[in-house]
Amino acid sequence: MNKKISIIVATYNADNTIKRCIDSIVCQKSNEIELLVMDGRSQDQTMNILESYGNMIDILKSEPDRGVYDAWNKALQMANGEWIMFLGADDYFLPGAMTFYLDILHKKENINSIDIICARCQLVDENGKYLGTFGVPYRWEQLVRKMEISHGSTLHNHKLFKEIGGFNLKFKICADYDFLLRKKMNSLFINREIFVMQIGGMSNSVKGLFDAYQVKQN
Repeated sequence: MNKKISIIVATYNADNTIKRCIDSIVCQKSNEIELLVMDGRSQDQTMNILESYGNMIDILKSEPDRGVYDAWNKALQMANGEWIMFLGADDYFLPGAMTFYLDILHKKENINSIDIICARCQLVDENGKYLGTFGVPYRWEQLVRKMEISHGSTLHNHKLFKEIGGFNLKFKICADYDFLLRKKMNSLFINREIFVMQIGGMSNSVKGLFDAYQVKQN
């Protein structure tokens, strides 16, 4: 590991939002942060936009995949960061987010004993209208009942993936929920909004609710 944080973004036909997402990352990037973008062979202008960033994107690949979690699993094999973040193509970081997290990673005692560091996010609709905040401290008993962790605001200790594996592709929408339920995590909660999440996607749909139900039955 030679980076503190690896930020992983999966894209597919996201030319209407991907520039906003990547701009919010590269303006906060330092030599302790790497950016990996896994594209699912987009048919629109997504790759042209991504390629315009040059070496600001450390790893950029475009190939067919089996969905966002497959892309994430592929990126994990190449990630060099001690800590891993996953961001959606229509999400974007708030100013100062990475500086704040790096400060914690450098100053917090026994940081390597932590599995995940959670925070909050802002919710907006497709027009950018502010809807509220999302994200609570990790508590196993509460998480079993409902997914209320802001996953895009979460730093994952890289060693966690070696311990409990990657994302289960059986779950098309809620594999991140399944992942967080595999063990009782040692966690740290930061009462701060880290990024903006645009809602109205698959995880908010009826199919998403059914996928979450299946996770709980495992």
